[in-house]
Amino acid sequence: MKGVLLSLLFFMLSLSVFSFHENYSDSLVVNEEKIIPDSTLVKERKNVRAKAIIFTVLTGPLGGHRVYLGTRPGAPIIYSITLGGFGILPLVDLAHLLFKKDISSFEKNPKIMMWSK
Repeated sequence: MKGVLLSLLFFMLSLSVFSFHENYSDSLVVNEEKIIPDSTLVKERKNVRAKAIIFTVLTGPLGGHRVYLGTRPGAPIIYSITLGGFGILPLVDLAHLLFKKDISSFEKNPKIMMWSK
């Protein structure tokens, strides 16, 4: 049992390192203009919401959706230790991901409870 939990924790940490690298590697590009049609942006936003919902359902108590949305490494660790606040935090996160119109405030949000102000 300990081996399974340690491997899941290692997996979550590796995802957070990967998402950190992925998020900040684009900031090194200077003076590059990208013209993207509005329909492409809407499609990308829907994909982000759908993936975040899937990660919440599958890895909610471990904080997988928080890693995908780009949070600080402490949030998934706290989710893993408390199993998502005994299952409450992933349910609240899922409700917000499903029913909130704009989820951009959840992306790169350093708070443990991403929906709190």
